[in-house]
Amino acid sequence: MTETLMLSTDLLREIIQNFTIIVTLLLLYNFVPERILSRSKLTYSLWVGSLLGIAAILAMPLLWEDTDAAILGFNVILIPLAGFLGGPVSSVIVATALLGGGAAFTGGLVIQNLITLVSAVLVGTLFFSAREKSWLPGSFVLQYLLLGIAVVIVELTGFLAVFLARSPLSEPFSIPFLAELAPFFLISIAVTVILGGIITFIDRRKQAEHELLDYQNELEIRVNAKTAELRKEIALRKAAFDATADGIIVVDGEGDIRAYNNKAMSMFGLPPELQGGKPEAPRVFADIAVSRLEEPGSFFCTLAALPEDAEQVVTSDLRFRDGRIYEIFVQPEKIGEQIMGRVFSIRDITEYRLAEEAIRTANNKLVLLSDITRHDILNQLMVVSAYLHLLEDTLTDPEDKRRIGVMKNSLEVMRLQIEFTRDYHEIGLNKPVWANVREVFSRASDSFTGTVSFRCDTGEREIFADPLIERVFYNLIDNSLRHGERVTEIRLSARETDRELMLIYEDNGAGVPDDEKEKIFDKGFGKHTGLGMFLIREILSITGTTIVENGTPGQGARFEIRIPAGKFRPVS
Repeated sequence: MTETLMLSTDLLREIIQNFTIIVTLLLLYNFVPERILSRSKLTYSLWVGSLLGIAAILAMPLLWEDTDAAILGFNVILIPLAGFLGGPVSSVIVATALLGGGAAFTGGLVIQNLITLVSAVLVGTLFFSAREKSWLPGSFVLQYLLLGIAVVIVELTGFLAVFLARSPLSEPFSIPFLAELAPFFLISIAVTVILGGIITFIDRRKQAEHELLDYQNELEIRVNAKTAELRKEIALRKAAFDATADGIIVVDGEGDIRAYNNKAMSMFGLPPELQGGKPEAPRVFADIAVSRLEEPGSFFCTLAALPEDAEQVVTSDLRFRDGRIYEIFVQPEKIGEQIMGRVFSIRDITEYRLAEEAIRTANNKLVLLSDITRHDILNQLMVVSAYLHLLEDTLTDPEDKRRIGVMKNSLEVMRLQIEFTRDYHEIGLNKPVWANVREVFSRASDSFTGTVSFRCDTGEREIFADPLIERVFYNLIDNSLRHGERVTEIRLSARETDRELMLIYEDNGAGVPDDEKEKIFDKGFGKHTGLGMFLIREILSITGTTIVENGTPGQGARFEIRIPAGKFRPVS
């Protein structure tokens, strides 16, 4: 009996052969498709149990070739190992395979084998449950080492069962006998760790492959989604590119045309095959433009003077040989911070310029008619005024002279109103200009003589205003002298913020009553014609400039002229 259980050379050879078969079959686990193992836990348990069960059945003849069939021995390792990996189902499959194999060799069931198999199933189930609940150490080596120790306990239980069934009481189960079995137990532990390590390596590789496959699938989904989104964006941009009313031409750094829309194609007679940036041969924008422009030289001189990153209108009156007039806006084409070329936006302004010309012609006729009519009326007023002077000299009755005086005053008011129509007509007639505040105020103040002193503390600044800006300061000074009563000093200063420039006009006269601060800008309000302050506000409003009076009555008038950002600058 003892010889049967001893770890002989032949038994060791058979264990190695047995181990080789098991490892070979176990490696087949590496080739099981991941989609089968990951389908469900039950599928996985069935596959693990089946593989290890087949390994156990094929290895039985080698192990039991020269030993008692009641000894399961080395194959018992497969039961808790299968249970640890796949759960109770796997361990039961392997145990059933071993039980069936044992029955085939012995011709019936052996109670000792049954005890060993049940113990092995319980150990596998226990370790599977402990792993699911994370009760085991994190290291897989420690996990399989503990499993190997449990396998040794199961094998020891089997040996005890065999020993008690076959040994007479005269041969007690001694410590030396256990020492003789120690190598077998150590091999069982080592084999358990080795087999577990192989399976763990395969599982981790499969898990990595599964995660990689999931990542590839997710990446493919994202790429498809981004591709669809990009195609939609490209289609949208192409639709907007072709639908715009402006012609758009994209050129590279060498001046070759890379893309253009349908409008540009019709403007320059470009062939359809160039669209999409894939011409049969490069087309130079300059060559095509030269054949279309009336004066290409001036256009390209202007274009050459622009910096590479310019974003501005190249020209607002580019004339083609067919009589059309275009405005061209240029901006850089960038990828990140790198400039790849230029984008030309070409707008047909022919109808706009023709309408402007028609309006200008009609306006010139109206101006001419207005000037002639105004001149004739002023001449007639002068004639009437002259005859009133002559008539006044012949009258001796005071009442008649008073009536003549009323008529003369009415004629003067009529003259001033006619002159106001000339000034008001000129508002907005010409484009706004950049005007030096100090120079404009100086010219306006030079028109007045007397004891009044003028100061201008605005610094060297320019404002964007209607050409009639000088009339603004003239009317302010005239208003101070007419209504200020005791004005001896007039001062213009400036205060600048991030959002606006404020020009402050002040005098030391009587000031404006609180209830008249807004009314003074109404047409017709005042002691004279009531047109001067109204004209000031109208002139300033052309460029978005505002004016208010916020002085203290009795201490002088104070007007704040607020100029918005972008409409003022230092003198260059």
